[in-house]
Amino acid sequence: MEIFWGNDCIDSSRLTNSVVTIGNFDGCHVGHREIFRRTREHARAVGGVSVVYTFNPHPGSVIQGGTPQLIFAQEEKISQVEACGMDYLVIVPFTREFANMQPEQFIEEVILGRIQAKGVVVGHDFCFGRQAKGDIAFLKKIGGQRGFFVETVAPVVHQGMVVSSTCLRGMIRSGDVAGAALLLPHPFRLHGPVVHGMSRGRTLGFPTANIRPDKSLLPAYGVYAVQVYMGTGIYPGVANIGDNPTFGDEGTSLEVFIFDFQGDIYGNDLTVEFIERLRDEIRFENKEQLIAQIEKDCRDARMILSRRTG
Repeated sequence: MEIFWGNDCIDSSRLTNSVVTIGNFDGCHVGHREIFRRTREHARAVGGVSVVYTFNPHPGSVIQGGTPQLIFAQEEKISQVEACGMDYLVIVPFTREFANMQPEQFIEEVILGRIQAKGVVVGHDFCFGRQAKGDIAFLKKIGGQRGFFVETVAPVVHQGMVVSSTCLRGMIRSGDVAGAALLLPHPFRLHGPVVHGMSRGRTLGFPTANIRPDKSLLPAYGVYAVQVYMGTGIYPGVANIGDNPTFGDEGTSLEVFIFDFQGDIYGNDLTVEFIERLRDEIRFENKEQLIAQIEKDCRDARMILSRRTG
């Protein structure tokens, strides 16, 4: 897969008979993957190439302000778009000026002018352009006038729920990481460096890695069975997200106890993959109760993780 970093970098000569899909695609969930599949099929049918057109930063950070809680960092999205077999990825800087582009201008300058699309594939709730004036009806109308086809892909429904990035963020925030994993290409991940914490875990017999996560989206406070990626290794473990009420700490921390691992990992980058929530964060009366509960958490996590590896 080749990446074009911005509209000005698009090499139109390489996009023969292109079919493009447009969107944020945060999480590359099952609904997005269906859109990618249909885009590839259309591209093959016309002897062309498949193109994903997306944005960085997320439009919400420009339009609403603030930092959106995203399921994927940009590197994750790139990796998963490539894994879906798409030929080209266009990542466009989303600015206030870009947000104010009229729908007609976007079609003429980008979809036809730079991408030279023969077809456009979008999700059921797609809209674009200044004040989201470019809806699906508009897109189909202008497609008929300008000679490109438009397909709207129906939503994917799971257990009565329309799958969307918004609903998946809600599942993760509620702690349902196992449910979210069924709809994502892999379980939700947080990545970041190991930093110095309070070092209490070592005194309790469970030395933990305190990680500064790369995302503002966090699972609900509690304890989770996790897989930890470090270098080329994958390690089982348990993670706690919370404010350590037993010790009266302030602020949210992510601490991971890696099973059967010894070594100094301060400063290393770890990726924590959340497999299943074990319990809420609890305030214990004493260290003995806390240690007993951690031992149980570790047993439960080992059992859950062993089922994944067979």
